[in-house]
Amino acid sequence: MPSAKRSDRLPVPRSEAGGGVPDRRRRVALLLETAEVLAERARRTEDSAQAQVLMRRSAERRAQAVRLAASGRAPEPRRMLGGAWPGRLAPS
Repeated sequence: MPSAKRSDRLPVPRSEAGGGVPDRRRRVALLLETAEVLAERARRTEDSAQAQVLMRRSAERRAQAVRLAASGRAPEPRRMLGGAWPGRLAPS
């Protein structure tokens, strides 16, 4: 049996490896493609209960894609200086 050296290090998940914008775009594209496949399956099925579930899941994937796409463009909220509580908005 050949003696292969095994590395003790584990691969780092993409989210922790500094994936950035290309990985986010790829994830958005995957979510949209999955949503389309689910919607197509819903249109083809004869079972109305299954069609409803598939359409709901399709809508969930589209909503995830929208949120993920928007998360890259949305600016970070500014912290109020002075009297604002940490992590909360200042009263208006």
